[in-house]
Amino acid sequence: MRLVPEPDSTKITIETGVPDVGPLLLWVPEAIASDTGNSAVYPVGTWALDGSTATQHVSGPDTIGPGNAPVVDDAWFECKGIRIPRDSPVEWRTKVSASETRVDFRVELTNVGTQPIAKAGAAICLNCLGATWWSDSNTYVVSGGALTPLGELGRDAGLPNGFQAYLLAGESYDHVFYHHHWGFNGHTVDRGLIVCEHVQAGVCVGIEASAAYFVHSNLRNPCSDVMLAFGDLPPGATADAEGAVWIRAGEAHEAISAPR
Repeated sequence: MRLVPEPDSTKITIETGVPDVGPLLLWVPEAIASDTGNSAVYPVGTWALDGSTATQHVSGPDTIGPGNAPVVDDAWFECKGIRIPRDSPVEWRTKVSASETRVDFRVELTNVGTQPIAKAGAAICLNCLGATWWSDSNTYVVSGGALTPLGELGRDAGLPNGFQAYLLAGESYDHVFYHHHWGFNGHTVDRGLIVCEHVQAGVCVGIEASAAYFVHSNLRNPCSDVMLAFGDLPPGATADAEGAVWIRAGEAHEAISAPR
């Protein structure tokens, strides 16, 4: 795979080299959130590319960029008419490395404010860029010990907008926007993993995280997201979390059991 950084953003295009799959867009991260609010939204970054590895350091004003979640004042963001509390400011370093069939990513997050951040998380989005082969029926998670398509889990929470989030078993997340706009499905998942099966091409595209609070899917946009989990971050503390995007041959059940 080959990395193509997007200028003035935290997005990076992955050229897969698989014609039937095409390019993927990895947004790493889209936002820094917590159990209660946001610290960063639509950040603006500058990538440094060295061969197959891209790195980025985002801090200060660059942690909040343009988009549909503007800052209202020192205490609030607003998105889709929902007020979201502003959390303690953060900065982070991202490293993305590509190999033939896999892209690894790691985010090192620091709380640079004076207040603790509860359940700090990084929203990571993998977009299949308009792929017509993507659907709820061939996008899988592991739920209740079984590989299950999202179509079977349904979309029974939040607004009727195609968004849906699936908490990891035993987790909770009290963020107002994720509850009311996305909605947390009544089913939980066992792993921070989403696998999209391209039946015609005989390959799967997966995104997984070493630690996550929930995964998320958007019916109207072929994307699969994970909320990377850093845990609680006291003022001045730093924590890291990592994950990977991969392409593997075979059906979904074969792909998730293949050697990493």
